[in-house]
Amino acid sequence: MKKHIPNCITLLNLVSGVTAIALASQNQFMDSILMLCLALLFDFCDGLAARMLHVKSELGKQLDSLSDLVSFGVAPAFILYITDVGQTAPYFAEGAPSFIFSTQTHGILVIPFAIYAIFVAAGALRLGKFNLDKRQTENFRGLPIPLAAFTLLSLFFAELPYFVNYTACLLISLLMLSNIPLFSLKFKNLKWKENLHRYLFLLLCVALLFVFDLAAIPLITICYIIVSLIFRKKFAA
Repeated sequence: MKKHIPNCITLLNLVSGVTAIALASQNQFMDSILMLCLALLFDFCDGLAARMLHVKSELGKQLDSLSDLVSFGVAPAFILYITDVGQTAPYFAEGAPSFIFSTQTHGILVIPFAIYAIFVAAGALRLGKFNLDKRQTENFRGLPIPLAAFTLLSLFFAELPYFVNYTACLLISLLMLSNIPLFSLKFKNLKWKENLHRYLFLLLCVALLFVFDLAAIPLITICYIIVSLIFRKKFAA
């Protein structure tokens, strides 16, 4: 029985992502994002449960990636695309370049759709690489898709200019596919020397969140990459 517990938690991640898509389709964006936060919690808990119960399996590994693609790939892209569709009229009213929102086919806004589709495709490739790359059993190569998703969402809901948002989306997609060594937050022990980079990063996270609130997420992502590059010799194989 216990071997099924982590997979059940993973499925809750998937269901949360699907629910987020359904809520976004009804323009309930804050509730949708809350469901993605819940998906992130389940994504953390399934791995923790598997380690505690000693029931890791190949099925769980594949199921985890499939769930992550929906919750942190498809769902964020769908939320952002729907917000763009809803903001078409305001953009025109504010005099933004009309080609961004006037280029349509079968009712689809071509440019925003293409950019978000690139994000989803990059996420799928990143998850596929993760499952096959032996170097990523303990740490990561490339930006993890949950962090990519929340970084992207935080930028778009910060009401930045559209060209900044779209450029950031493409950059985040490239970071997911990059070979940059990044540490994981899985603690094997609490020793200061072995976990210096993790403790430093967590302290930076607390400080940034205290000062900037949710607007700190992009800064946290940047700090994560910088700290990983500084301490890469500690964890990169």
